[in-house]
Amino acid sequence: MLAYEVIKAACQFSDNDTLADKILSASDFDTDFTDEEKKTLTRYLECLNYVQEEVASEFKPLKATETFKTENFKINFNAFKKIPLQILSVKDNRGGGVKFKVFPTYLMAFASEVEVTYGATPIKLDYDSQIEVDLPQRVLGYGVAREYYLRQGLTEDAEIYENRFKGSLKLILRKKAGTTLPRRRWL
Repeated sequence: MLAYEVIKAACQFSDNDTLADKILSASDFDTDFTDEEKKTLTRYLECLNYVQEEVASEFKPLKATETFKTENFKINFNAFKKIPLQILSVKDNRGGGVKFKVFPTYLMAFASEVEVTYGATPIKLDYDSQIEVDLPQRVLGYGVAREYYLRQGLTEDAEIYENRFKGSLKLILRKKAGTTLPRRRWL
């Protein structure tokens, strides 16, 4: 799913139907929109970037896995392709767990070559970028509409979309617990 598709949904949720219709028919961002529409779309894009980062850091982390050769058992965080939010696991080349310790600028892992799985910060989106967060367009649209209304100072409208966004996230991310039958009594 592309960023402008979520922005279109957010425009529809926030009663900006003319802009949503124009997004569907536009072929070029630079020429098909007026300066005022570009400013509005930029605000929506900022809201989408915020929501994507919020989801990745609080609800559903983007997982990335990379292999590193350690230097004095250290791996600098700037060597990672993405910015790590949290280290989920560190394994050696045979798949066994490796002890590690996280410092502000580096990761110390006690093996010469390791595979690091981590929760990552999503990249900043452009208007036609691919969205990294794996959620339905509708749910992301709720979050973007919430943030858009909040930034406009319309807190009552923002609260409506906050409830829809958080409620949808809870439904999607809820872990299905196994059903346990009550113990039977045998006579």
